Amino acid sequence: MTVQSIMTRNLRKIHPDKTVKDGLKMMHERHVRTLAVVNEDDQFVGLFGLRQLVDLLLPKAAQIEFGLTNLSFMPDDMGEFYHRLQSVGQKPVSQFLESKDDLLLCSPETPLPEVLELLHRSINTSVPVLVVDGEKNKLVGMVSAWDVLEKLVMNVYSDAGNDAR
Repeated sequence: MTVQSIMTRNLRKIHPDKTVKDGLKMMHERHVRTLAVVNEDDQFVGLFGLRQLVDLLLPKAAQIEFGLTNLSFMPDDMGEFYHRLQSVGQKPVSQFLESKDDLLLCSPETPLPEVLELLHRSINTSVPVLVVDGEKNKLVGMVSAWDVLEKLVMNVYSDAGNDAR
């Protein structure tokens, strides 16, 4: 089994010049955690999602590796978080996305065991599925642990129905 048979093809995409506010609105309206960022040529640039939102809301000292772990000094009200978000809301998502160069990627032909390993190592909830055509990287889907689980459950139930006969 390959990624092609389980990946999600109906992706939510955003242009790198759209604002963080636009991205958050789109994520909320479409009930998604991550948006694929693609340029005007539909070439994959990176991901913008809840992970980046959390980074925007935390102080810089908490974002660095081995940074602050005690954040009790931070105000515990939504007003402070709202203010932090307002300050970056008009900036383009391109300033905050996770670049494709920093992501674990796969192709439609990637075998299931390999994608499971990528999902295990990935800090994101999904792995982008790309088709490389010359210099262009076209995003054709995303595969998540949920996609794998859904396929496995469907197979388990269909096998259980066959075993009962």
